[in-house]
Amino acid sequence: MRTLIDIPEHQLDDLSAICAARKVSRAQLVREAIDAFIQRYRPSREPAFGLWRDQLAPNGDEAPHDGLAYQERLRSEW
Repeated sequence: MRTLIDIPEHQLDDLSAICAARKVSRAQLVREAIDAFIQRYRPSREPAFGLWRDQLAPNGDEAPHDGLAYQERLRSEW
């Protein structure tokens, strides 16, 4: 997806210098910065407790919204 943002000249100069030093495009550097920001500020699952805290769906996605259906499916394997 493309997006248009305004960047102050002094930040653009610093960004260009970093890009040249790392030999990456400005777009790549901005994507990396966004990834780092998301990793830092993404809400954690810390409020969860017990054995469901770190559970993921079988395909690796976030836990399904219907917890009861997920629980019944797991128990059916017993």
